[in-house]
Amino acid sequence: MTAMATEKTDSHTHTWFSGHGSGTVDEVVCAALAQNMTMVALTEHLPLPAEVDPDSTFGMTPAQVDEYFAALDEARLAHPQIEIVTGIELDWRFGAEEYLLGWLERYPFELIACGVHMLSYPNGDHWEFDHPAFADGWNERSEEGVWWEYFDLWMQAITSKVPFDLMNHPDLPKKLDHRPTFDPTEYYHAMAEAAAKAGVMVEVNTSGLHKPVGELYPAPDLLRTFYLAGVPCTISSDAHKPAHVGRNFEEGYAAMRAAGYTHVTVPTRTGDRREIPLNEYSP
Repeated sequence: MTAMATEKTDSHTHTWFSGHGSGTVDEVVCAALAQNMTMVALTEHLPLPAEVDPDSTFGMTPAQVDEYFAALDEARLAHPQIEIVTGIELDWRFGAEEYLLGWLERYPFELIACGVHMLSYPNGDHWEFDHPAFADGWNERSEEGVWWEYFDLWMQAITSKVPFDLMNHPDLPKKLDHRPTFDPTEYYHAMAEAAAKAGVMVEVNTSGLHKPVGELYPAPDLLRTFYLAGVPCTISSDAHKPAHVGRNFEEGYAAMRAAGYTHVTVPTRTGDRREIPLNEYSP
């Protein structure tokens, strides 16, 4: 028997608003409906400062945020049979706390997700370590050093004043196939303890299967560590086009069961969470 969850949801998706995705909000919602989903969260990238992202390649422009909210409202009117969560993915950088809090004061986002996609430094320099166009940066740094710099930023984010609900792709530096070449046990335990203390969710993100690393985020050992620490877990496609909504969820459910999880945690529009039991059959 094919293993599957009793109900399907997707907690992390993007559209053309992201600057590097495609498809409209309505098209993403329709893709979710085609799979009989009951909830889909749109989690566009917050605008980055002009000095970091001058061409709005990695996030919305400031002027597009209102348009994003309007598109979500229109989709809800057109498709009342599915819960559409207004989410945002905040790109954490060194010294970003006040910038991010300022945006959150202005807009009523319903799901606040954290992504660490760049190493950033007090002098203002930054490096998008997960972007193929900047892959040469790995040759200029030690892999272990990159991982520990990422870890430091991740810990800064989760212990900040920003009220994150969800920590996206927790081991993103492996994306271009730079897996840890050292024992990451200490790293994993510190992440899990911090996540449990902060009360955030993590995700099984299936997009990693289609990246050079060819692996779900997070790696099995890290997912197991999150489970043992009592950190709730949701499932996400990180879709950047409508056709990728809900992609490879069977593998994601299997990874959750293997780690020990018995339920998928689902964010809601009210900020509460609910749980969906995982099917007890093995894949």
